[in-house]
Parts: sequence; C-alpha cells; structure tokens
Amino acid sequence: MLDGLVEVDGRAGVLLGEMSGVAGRFGRYRDRLGVALGRVRAGDGAYVSEELESYHGVWFQLHEDLLVTLGIPR
Repeated sequence: MLDGLVEVDGRAGVLLGEMSGVAGRFGRYRDRLGVALGRVRAGDGAYVSEELESYHGVWFQLHEDLLVTLGIPR
C-alpha cells in the first residue's frame, strides 16, 4: 500500500507543481499531501484516510477545489 501511495504522491507532485504556476493556491495541497505522507511513512496509518488532514482528506479537498475552479457541479 505504501508503495502505491508514494507513486501517486510523485505524480500528484508534478501536476500540482504545474497547477500552482497557474493558481498559487494549489501549491498548498502539495505541502499538505507531503505532510500526510510523512505521517504515514512514520507509521501513523490513520493519515492514509481516517484523519481530516489524512492523504485522502486532503485529496478530497483538492478534488472539491478543482470542481469549483472548473465550474463543474458535483
């Protein structure tokens, strides 16, 4: 599981780097995902999906931000 999350994080980092060049606020998601991944790597499994600031939680917030930015209804 951790290997998969690390792979997703690497891909997300590239995209979020590009996106933050267009809208700076997207850079904060890169930082927040990195913190969550660090917690998971340190053995805190709750930061995969259980905590508000978990990887899943931050990813969901990014998803919502993208929908609003693009004007796509949920």
